[in-house]
Amino acid sequence: MNKNRILSILRFIILLCLLVFTTAQGRLHQILKIYPAVDAFCPFGGLESLWALIRYQGLLRRVAWSSIILLATTVGTALVFRRSFCGNICPLGFLQELFGMGGKAVLKRRFNLPGRLDRILRYAKYPVLLLFLGLAWKTLALAIRPYDPWVAYHHLGSGELFSEYLIGLIILALSLGGALFVDRPFCRYLCPMGGFLALPSFLGFSRIRRKSETCIDCGICDASCPMDIDVSSRATVKSPECISCTKCVQACPVEGTLEFSTPSFRGKSQRLPSALILFGTLGIFLIVLTAATLTEDFLWKADTGLERRQERLLWGPQRIGDDNTPAEVIGIYQIHPDYFVETYGIEREEQFYMTFEELGINARELGQNITKLFQDAGMDPRALFAGGGGCSEGH
Repeated sequence: MNKNRILSILRFIILLCLLVFTTAQGRLHQILKIYPAVDAFCPFGGLESLWALIRYQGLLRRVAWSSIILLATTVGTALVFRRSFCGNICPLGFLQELFGMGGKAVLKRRFNLPGRLDRILRYAKYPVLLLFLGLAWKTLALAIRPYDPWVAYHHLGSGELFSEYLIGLIILALSLGGALFVDRPFCRYLCPMGGFLALPSFLGFSRIRRKSETCIDCGICDASCPMDIDVSSRATVKSPECISCTKCVQACPVEGTLEFSTPSFRGKSQRLPSALILFGTLGIFLIVLTAATLTEDFLWKADTGLERRQERLLWGPQRIGDDNTPAEVIGIYQIHPDYFVETYGIEREEQFYMTFEELGINARELGQNITKLFQDAGMDPRALFAGGGGCSEGH
């Protein structure tokens, strides 16, 4: 197995892990609101929130500092590796790739829109970017949220999906359905984050160069490009559409003909390994997020102020354990103290602070009884903890 094949597999594994991880984070928020909403992990949410940050020194509702950190990291990465975030980090882009792989396996080919129509539609993401930034400035809200396919993806199975996120769901369906035929249609034509990253990408430190003297004009690089860039006719790929996915470089059959390099200085440039683009991008994000997590500027869940055994109860009465106390159950589930007096014969005040093991109460049976109380009332005990998921309420 050659090194390009290994790099391609590693890129697939990394993107798959990121998709699984972000999907899990989204589901955790749907289950328990102490975990932030998807907006807290979206760099475009950070971009929208900059207006509120500038005008009122606060963040938009549902947006956390994590979004601002991700935005800054994404821009910083673009200044080094161009739109590598889109090609090597973005889970929505990878989700389209997965559908594209399925489409190619069935149809045995990929399709592209006619050249002129394709070029016109590629400019659509820039008006989309300006539209939502303008609306965010005017309304001081996450204007893109109802239309965002990534937000809709994280609300699959939610009761809000066909009401609040219907348009986003339609865009998601069209993007994934279109990806069966055309590579990354949302990335090409509609993604406002892609439009924004095109700007710092012009200054990007790395770029793809083609050596015409060794090029055999096979066209494999063009066919392998998910953004349909005409790589084979360019000495240097300067297009803002390039997402630095390294696919064209890996696909080239003549070693050294296509390669990433630094900008020319006095007629010379330095070759950059394709692996550096992938792992450099991933490394920047890991370093920044690790540092921000350690300084508690990047929060993966809200700080409830509860001890671990108490926080466990937020997942529902089935998590009541022998180490919990009646006082904790009363505080979390808003159960009246008389319930323990009448059901378990607890009379003295100090007994409410004893563990169920000390009281001889079966914690599992208690959990089942409290679950039934909520079911009889038509309530979900986890709904007691709905809220902003630890994000700043902002303006």
